[in-house]
Amino acid sequence: MDIVNIIETLGIPVAVAFVLGYTCLYLIKFITGKLMQRLDEHAKRHEDILISLINVQKEFTNKLIETQTEMNAKYGSLIEIVKALSGNGLSKNGR
Repeated sequence: MDIVNIIETLGIPVAVAFVLGYTCLYLIKFITGKLMQRLDEHAKRHEDILISLINVQKEFTNKLIETQTEMNAKYGSLIEIVKALSGNGLSKNGR
């Protein structure tokens, strides 16, 4: 059928309503199909990035705690050495 015949038979408002209805169906199919698939892909990508960042942060925190523990142990042993040396009279005469 020709578009002009449809308009002559049904009238302009009915023809426009059919066109708008078809357009709405097309948009709904697009939104539920391709667009949702793209959004899911992007969400998965962002989730993977977030998980990677959390893992790196955990590793950094563990390394920081390990380093701090080592520094505290070395500082404690340095204090013990200084205490032991100061008992030998080295702190007063500088020898």
